[in-house]
Amino acid sequence: MPPSFLSRSTMRVVRSSISLMLLVSWCLHPTGSLAQSHSNAENELLSADDLRRTQMVPRTYFYGKEFRYKIETESRTGDGGATFYSGHLDTGANGVRTLAIGKPSPHRSYIPVRLMHYQENPGEPHIDDDPLLTYFEGTNGRISHSFDRKLLYNFEGRKRVTSFGNESVGYGLSAFPLDPLVFLLVDDLCAIIGCEPPDDIEFVAMGDKLQTEWFEHEADPKAIRMSTTDPDDPFYAVYTSGPEYLLLEQPRPPDGPLQIDISELMIFDGLRYPKKATYQALTPDGTFGYICSIEMLDIREIDVHNFEWIPPWPAGTEWMRERDRKRTHVPYSDAQLASIQQHALANARADAPQPKPSWFFYLNLGLISLIIAMAVYRFWPRSN
Repeated sequence: MPPSFLSRSTMRVVRSSISLMLLVSWCLHPTGSLAQSHSNAENELLSADDLRRTQMVPRTYFYGKEFRYKIETESRTGDGGATFYSGHLDTGANGVRTLAIGKPSPHRSYIPVRLMHYQENPGEPHIDDDPLLTYFEGTNGRISHSFDRKLLYNFEGRKRVTSFGNESVGYGLSAFPLDPLVFLLVDDLCAIIGCEPPDDIEFVAMGDKLQTEWFEHEADPKAIRMSTTDPDDPFYAVYTSGPEYLLLEQPRPPDGPLQIDISELMIFDGLRYPKKATYQALTPDGTFGYICSIEMLDIREIDVHNFEWIPPWPAGTEWMRERDRKRTHVPYSDAQLASIQQHALANARADAPQPKPSWFFYLNLGLISLIIAMAVYRFWPRSN
């Protein structure tokens, strides 16, 4: 199915999440340059203002890498509302993902990215791949492709058999900015999608209104906890020690949907990344949005210049070019189509209702029984 339009409730959740993420980016997140410097950073307890000030430079050490991780999603929706995950429960909510992020280039405003979602093959009649690619998004900075697979394991021949594809100009990805790993790692989304960051955010020193202390966290025994000095203000946030200063824990504020909880870290190329984490994007009452849990499986360097940012369309895809609304069909092979048709016929037969005897059947049965009884009575031998 094509990606559904977001409702007002969804847009509020997304806007709140992205706005809070950007605010954290400029005020509370780590720097790329700091992540490159290992000079006693892990042993230095910064003041709250120094921590915030040194973290205003976006994190960059994840550029040029591909991440593979498990994802599990709990979707919550109300009347008239939908999110990406509620609209893709069968193809994009649970499984294994790969996320590749390129590097900045002076010749483009976008950074190329690719998101691939795989899950267990439920019994597709025409393809044996397991895990099965069910959703992908990719952009090279000039065009973007998205693909949503039509699952056919329970197909009975009364609906379409084509998967959905879409091509848009520039950045046109719907799942990428909502991916939990993106929220955990990317603190400057505008550098990737090409938007203009807010230019009216200035650093405001908090002085003795904020404090930092060493904190023993399950992911980092030498974490840094930043909190307010006002006993009536419950705000706090927990970060790893340097050089990464990853946000490990942040409760959901009273009027916002964002909550981050990293319970385990892993090291790649000398720097720490989330290993196990949960990200929440919920309305304040918790009734609308989604909760995603991830587990990192591996990380690898990629050749960003030769990487396949936009995969080919799978067989059986009908994709539309948004520029002129032109539709193009990528056909199944003859063998795939035959397998789909045979499977659909078998499903239809299995689900077909069994005929029930009618009143006419019982009437005929009664008449036949009566005729047999009369014949027996007429010809049965009698004694004198």
